[in-house]
Amino acid sequence: MLVCALALPTMAAGFVPGLWPLVLAVDAVLLALGFADWWLARSTRLKVWRVLPTRLQVGVPVDIAVEVMNPGGRAVRFQVRDDVPEALAPSPEQLEGLLPRRSRIQLTYRVQPSRRGRFDLGDLHVRVRGPFGFSWQQRLVPAQAKLSVFPDMRGASRLLLSDAALDLVNLGLRQLRRDGRGSEFSRLRDYAQGDTLRDVDWKATARRGKPVTRVMESERCQTVLIGVDAGRSMAAQAAGLTKLDHAVNAALFLAFVAVRNGDRVGLVVFADGVKSFVAPAAGRAQYRKIVDTLYSAKPHLTYVDYVALFKELDVRLLRRSMLAVFTDFLDEDQASTMIEPMRRLAKRHVPVCLSVKDVALAQLLESNPGDAELAYQHAVASELLLERESLKRKISQHGVRLLDVDPDALSLAAVNTYLEIKARGTL
Repeated sequence: MLVCALALPTMAAGFVPGLWPLVLAVDAVLLALGFADWWLARSTRLKVWRVLPTRLQVGVPVDIAVEVMNPGGRAVRFQVRDDVPEALAPSPEQLEGLLPRRSRIQLTYRVQPSRRGRFDLGDLHVRVRGPFGFSWQQRLVPAQAKLSVFPDMRGASRLLLSDAALDLVNLGLRQLRRDGRGSEFSRLRDYAQGDTLRDVDWKATARRGKPVTRVMESERCQTVLIGVDAGRSMAAQAAGLTKLDHAVNAALFLAFVAVRNGDRVGLVVFADGVKSFVAPAAGRAQYRKIVDTLYSAKPHLTYVDYVALFKELDVRLLRRSMLAVFTDFLDEDQASTMIEPMRRLAKRHVPVCLSVKDVALAQLLESNPGDAELAYQHAVASELLLERESLKRKISQHGVRLLDVDPDALSLAAVNTYLEIKARGTL
């Protein structure tokens, strides 16, 4: 801007030679003003710092605050850019404002982490504009920090606050304790319309002089082992996250419900072998172990060895257990190797396979193939889905429950299947 201001008198002097002394005087004044503007911008005192949220979860947008304080005696126009990794997807990338004298302001930008893990935040880049508007002075504010992005545990948090059956229904969940079903006695309550005669406790009815119902609940202290596939196919994107992230979120939700229901819960993360194993146990400390293990789970660009996995589980799982395996069926050659091991496991345990549905393939088939390239893509997508359906039928023929659901419905599908198995007494 200052260069433009200096150029105007010089251009005018080219047409009127007698103006040169005046031009030089004007240029000298402008240069002096420019230097003064730069000096005042440089001497402006601004305090800038970042305020980090307590917890970040993958796929969940959250605001990060930048505090700016102006202790000086004049208003300051400024710009701030935070050094944030691209995986956090900051928006907007630059903050700006006009801060009155002796005042303070909080600006925010939003991040939406696309993957779990630990990220390094850099420094804050601050630009201060001079009072005359001729220059910007840039400075660096040290603000290096580490930020951890955890799996999405919003479902578990909401469930923790839900005590009434109505709240569970609003979540899309069945009740944790199925009144009138199960094998363990829970409590007695007054008879209500809809209770069956077999639920009436006749001795208590005789003592109290009014109908009393015996409430049963599902058996506790049973074993649930959650398996999470971390192979190459789980690195594919689905609804903004990787399939592995969807599986991790659902696995955590299932673990939370099972722990809260008094069961023993374990975890195995696998790919071409077992990557992590958490032996089944009960209690909140066990849930924290599972969270810490899944926090660092990343897809491995390798095939999945189901045979090796189920051989190890056959040795480790001594008690009858529900085995919930989050995997992918897109690779038919790879997934077909799980049929025989699953068939053998179903004789002793209750296996459940859960897969993230390929929404992109379904959307592609719904579109109109306008040219040869799209027609070819349609043909490939149709063949993949047909192979997937064939494989699903083969797996489900051997007493294995199989669910292939949309990414957003995976958590609820897993938990409701667990609750149904508990209610039926299959374990």
